[in-house]
Amino acid sequence: MKQVTTINVYLLRHGKTAGLPALYGHTDIGVADEIQAAMCQNLLAQSRSFSALQTSPLKRCQDLAKRVVSNQTGLSYQIKSQWREISFGDLDGVPFEQAEHAWPLLEAFWQDPANNPLPGAESLQEFHHRVSLQWQEFCEAAQQDTLIICHGGTIRMIIANVLQLDWRNPTLYSALSIGHQTLTHIQITRAEQLYTRVCSIGAPLTGQ
Repeated sequence: MKQVTTINVYLLRHGKTAGLPALYGHTDIGVADEIQAAMCQNLLAQSRSFSALQTSPLKRCQDLAKRVVSNQTGLSYQIKSQWREISFGDLDGVPFEQAEHAWPLLEAFWQDPANNPLPGAESLQEFHHRVSLQWQEFCEAAQQDTLIICHGGTIRMIIANVLQLDWRNPTLYSALSIGHQTLTHIQITRAEQLYTRVCSIGAPLTGQ
């Protein structure tokens, strides 16, 4: 009989970005130093432990990964470009106050993002495919408890994959809250086959 092993995966959404309110997808905007420092401190104070760390390449995630690694002996991190947020195309990073001309497009996108892609944007189908492939690759290769620092959209796509939800359903984006500085906990169990389960979603990151 094959040995049963369980791996904990912690999906951490980055802190609130420093820019004006906008859709920040591939735009490489940062998070204030004091927020990053507090997140790092709270992470290291958690009872949850992890031996591996992966991060989106965007600095709002990677800067935190660098802080965690510098404060935890023997830990390194891997950059995985597939963990990036969706690209919002021509409106990516454009402050809402400067995008009044695009409000009808934005409203349609928020109501049904799968069927109303923004101009020049990555489609929701492409985003789902990108994240799902990376998640499957991760599940097959993971050997130790892992922290993944990424984005709200990325976490939603992983949850949809694990729970076999329809990624086209608008309520996955409008009714599921994945706040900044929150942890989503997933367990991967290897036995005769691979099992995944969601243990918690969007738990606030606080020190203990």
